[in-house]
Amino acid sequence: MADALPPSSFDLGLPGWAPTVALSVYLRGLPAPGWLACVVRGQLWQGGWFDEQAEVWDSAGRLVAQARQFAGARPAAPAAETRELW
Repeated sequence: MADALPPSSFDLGLPGWAPTVALSVYLRGLPAPGWLACVVRGQLWQGGWFDEQAEVWDSAGRLVAQARQFAGARPAAPAAETRELW
């Protein structure tokens, strides 16, 4: 769950591939029954790389997991030009 959401680079308009270079997940406890709430945010975007932090909260309001990730931002390739051949 800590790495199941779209990368924060999508919020910057970069829907391309974002390969993970490093990922640490800290399990803080078993979640209470019910829904989970996830918060994902990025702090630094630089030179084609970005970081993310994620928190997973259970239905009782307890923090049950944290994650930190370092990833590369790979913008989608531009659409190929089409031209007619004579």
